[in-house]
Amino acid sequence: MDATALRWALAIIGVVLLVGIYLYGVQQSRLRKRAARDTFAREEIDSAFIEDEQLRQELDNLGSIISDDASAAEHESIRIHPALEANLEPEAQVVDLFVADAITEIEADSMISHLLMHTDQRLITGEELSSACRHAGLVINAEGLLEYDEEELCIRFSSLSEPGHFSDSELPEFTTLGLNCFFDIEICNDPYKNYEIMLKKVDELVRLLNIKVYRSNQQLLTISDVTEIRNKLSP
Repeated sequence: MDATALRWALAIIGVVLLVGIYLYGVQQSRLRKRAARDTFAREEIDSAFIEDEQLRQELDNLGSIISDDASAAEHESIRIHPALEANLEPEAQVVDLFVADAITEIEADSMISHLLMHTDQRLITGEELSSACRHAGLVINAEGLLEYDEEELCIRFSSLSEPGHFSDSELPEFTTLGLNCFFDIEICNDPYKNYEIMLKKVDELVRLLNIKVYRSNQQLLTISDVTEIRNKLSP
């Protein structure tokens, strides 16, 4: 190969390398911009919706309320975030849920109630429930309902499946669609504190059973719902 041909070959190789470097740079720039857009979109979603896992992070300091009788001012710093999937997942199909006698006896205006169940209506076994209750400090009372046995508290849990109680929950064949966590405002000395501790117990069960929190109409609970209840119960 003579000198002229060599120069042309080197020039062509140089042009190819330059074009390759340029295209590589363009591709990397596109990838960075796409990653930035994806990150921004994810952050917007995280700030616009409510997440179950945030609930347990933001309610951790409620443990001091149980042992130290914290003031209402401390309660104000607690926020519940039960439902990121409210707009990201299909809403659960409305199903027939059993209503225990203890709930029907409470006037609607005095009732505070949240439903705890799987989004796909998967049944909770007695073994799962017993393990979760032990960790959450819930016991079966004389009515067969679960309760958090703490002085001056009136938090109870009924079953969403007939017969509405948990007297047979130790049996191998026991199952339930979920739990109805409720209390009667009229019989509580401090409904606001009672609700905050109820949220703490709900959070523990959400984590232990991998379930979601719903309103009585079977719509996922939102921060607006919780805020409305807090305002209602605020001293």
